[in-house]
Amino acid sequence: MMICSQLRVRTVLPLLIAGLVLSACSSDPRNQLPSVPSATTPSPALEGYHDITNCNGIMGWAWDPGRPDELVRVELYDGATLLATVTAGDFRQDLVNAKKGNGRHGFTYAVPPSLKDGKAHAIRLKFAGTNTELTSTPKTITCTLPS
Repeated sequence: MMICSQLRVRTVLPLLIAGLVLSACSSDPRNQLPSVPSATTPSPALEGYHDITNCNGIMGWAWDPGRPDELVRVELYDGATLLATVTAGDFRQDLVNAKKGNGRHGFTYAVPPSLKDGKAHAIRLKFAGTNTELTSTPKTITCTLPS
């Protein structure tokens, strides 16, 4: 019994001391561990491309190499006006060939009638929740409704 008691003291006491030291150190901001991005926080290595914008649609792809199986959301803007938020989850063989994860990172968005007014519209794409734009954006279109 005495041996077990001594063993517990030898095992538990150093753990208690280490816990006290760590908690004292953690109050100093210099000792804080960097925050780990949450599932909703985009990683800094997002990749994406604004492929096409014409009077029929807006097309591109977006993915997170750090989380290759998770879907990335993209915000579509007409100038500073948010048009829509889409999920880049369409399969594209060209993305598989380019080693962009499982290839399910494409998106297509039909141009709404409100943009078919004969005026020029600068379409910009950003990773949702960030100020980071996809490569090759903006693209300008001028469309009219068919007569």
